[in-house]
Amino acid sequence: MHPDVAVDILKKAETSLVSYRDTGFADAQTSAKEICEEMNVEAALKQKRLRTTKRQFSYEAPDEPITDALKKMEFSFFNVVVDMAIESLRERTGMMSDVAKKFSVLISFSSELEKQAKDLCNTLTSGDHSDLNYDELIVEMQSFPKQWPKQNMTKLDLVFLEEKGLKEIYPNMWVALRIAVTTPVSVVSAERSFSKL
Repeated sequence: MHPDVAVDILKKAETSLVSYRDTGFADAQTSAKEICEEMNVEAALKQKRLRTTKRQFSYEAPDEPITDALKKMEFSFFNVVVDMAIESLRERTGMMSDVAKKFSVLISFSSELEKQAKDLCNTLTSGDHSDLNYDELIVEMQSFPKQWPKQNMTKLDLVFLEEKGLKEIYPNMWVALRIAVTTPVSVVSAERSFSKL
């Protein structure tokens, strides 16, 4: 999967979760009642008796405790879990957007070609070693056939350089494309050891 495709999917998942936050608890409650009816179990949560504690006088009154068990479950559990999932997706979408933006120069040669190519070269630099030569990359992109890249083209489509035997003519683009198509879209630390290679 490409980072730009992953960003699109993550945005759709975030939108879905935001709408689920509004209606999901009621839907889950309805499903739970149906399951309870099938199992001949009473569909009710047990009400816990609230403990009262002696309080000293203070300027701020304490929040009113939620006495309804369903409301308490919705506010203290359901909404918290869904909000954490939404925030996690937003964070992941932001990181993937940055990666997709850095590699976007490979499929859309815009007017800011030099600046975007420099950003890509800086991204693929570690210490004194760089995977790309900036000056050669600019020359390669400027001499790239005008019919490429096409509309709605992905980085994987550009791997045609291998098929056409053009990777020796465009070595820096070839290196950047290989890195782009093998960059894992997952940011979970446990999965980082599994690359697309």
